[in-house]
Amino acid sequence: MASPTSRDRYRLRLEPLDVVWAIAAPFVALALRDPTLLAVGGAAGVVPQTYQYAIIAIVLSLCSFLFFRISDGISRFFSIRDAANLCAAVACAVALSSVAAFMLTRLEGVPRSTPLIHGLVLVTGLVATRLIARTMFQDHAHRPSASTSQASDYRRVLIVGVDHFAAAAIRLIDCQRPRTTIVVAALDGRPSIMGRKISGVKVVGNAADIDEIIQEYLVHGVAIDEVWVSDSAPLASDLADYVAARCRARSLPLLRLSEALNLQPQAAPTPVYDVEEMSDVGEYFEIKRIIDVIGASALLAALLPITAVVAALTYYDVGAPMLFWQQRVGRHGRKFLLYKFRTYHAPFDRTGRRIPEEQRLSRIGRLVRATRLDEIPQLYSVLVGDMSLIGPRPLLPHDQPKDPRTRLLVRPGITGWAQINGGTAIGPEEKDALDIWYIRHASFMLDMRIVFSTLMVALMGEKQNHIAVRHAMRWRQSSFAPSSVEGSGTGAAETPHGAVLDLERSVTERGAQYTPGMSRAVRRA
Repeated sequence: MASPTSRDRYRLRLEPLDVVWAIAAPFVALALRDPTLLAVGGAAGVVPQTYQYAIIAIVLSLCSFLFFRISDGISRFFSIRDAANLCAAVACAVALSSVAAFMLTRLEGVPRSTPLIHGLVLVTGLVATRLIARTMFQDHAHRPSASTSQASDYRRVLIVGVDHFAAAAIRLIDCQRPRTTIVVAALDGRPSIMGRKISGVKVVGNAADIDEIIQEYLVHGVAIDEVWVSDSAPLASDLADYVAARCRARSLPLLRLSEALNLQPQAAPTPVYDVEEMSDVGEYFEIKRIIDVIGASALLAALLPITAVVAALTYYDVGAPMLFWQQRVGRHGRKFLLYKFRTYHAPFDRTGRRIPEEQRLSRIGRLVRATRLDEIPQLYSVLVGDMSLIGPRPLLPHDQPKDPRTRLLVRPGITGWAQINGGTAIGPEEKDALDIWYIRHASFMLDMRIVFSTLMVALMGEKQNHIAVRHAMRWRQSSFAPSSVEGSGTGAAETPHGAVLDLERSVTERGAQYTPGMSRAVRRA
């Protein structure tokens, strides 16, 4: 999960040892390939091509380190994920160096195997320095200290089931300071791993022998206090039942690892809506997906210059990162990340002092929000299928209405019926009614009307359409009444444009013409 936008400030950071390896790796690679490649002979004032390659490799390696932010990781906590990031940074650096050197010198005088050797040397050096730092930290951390509990105060645990989760739990317990728990031994049901070790703890026997093993430890003066079973342990069901029975007989607490480490699922998880219970919304939404892909691709290409300008303004105004993200709920209740260009400054300044809320939105940010240009990154979400160009706006999980099943039938949209008929000027109930009305009456012509009205809103600002809001509220109340079937209706409300035509007709009788963005004076008339 990414960090909150205001906490994800990018800082140029390079570890000294990383810089040393970036400088040394190309020369070491050339020396390993052929020591004579480092000879400085040649015309006076001309840099040998091997040294040209080394200079290019050093510069691009440092740029790659900054881009992949490899120095953000703490060396003593080096992990597999950090190693994968290092490999990606080195691969990028070597590839760019090879391309750049080939374009400038066509690698004349530089053996073709040099970039490969360069990459191996660089990744080996970066990984080695981190492993050494991690080893030194672990040796220091595992030394006994005065604050460490006495051995008699430990809670002694027997782990049943050997897997990655059990190994990680043992390492986690070893890192606790002051220490309160010690894993005495491990048991498993597979004879092939008996006598071996998992994170330094020996697998002393079969889980079927748990009673005898506990008794044998007791004879040696070691009383087992708890038994932990790994959640994904490869134990047969009858063996697991036997272990539970023997623990009950000895009055020993039997816990799953997730329970012992307080990693159980949330008590009240976010509701997951059953797709099978959701009704169909018609064939138009299947055709709509094709329109979305074509429209989003065309808009991304057409808006590319504007996107570059907005990105530059965002970087100048609020700095990096330029994108703001939120987790929203989409079609069928699936969560996805919604992106926008940032328009608010961080809630705190460089000294950590909190900035008043009214000062966070700058003039540039206000202009970008008013023209809806901050929504451009959502075109990517349309292409990957998380969103649609037109539909109900995606909501945060805690902002969902009481029964969100209807709005979750379709992909959420960048703009929609609720946005052109009030937007932020109307409440959640009104927005939900407008969104549901759109879902049941969607058509190509209605979408075209929404597109045109969205442009008008971007130019003239939001205006509340009281007639459309009242009609949507009445329509939802009648169509979703307890005595009616969900989504059913009669008369003009059943046709895609019947309700809109009724509204136009009623307004025309009053001497005015209905438009989605009509002025307040006309609406009052």
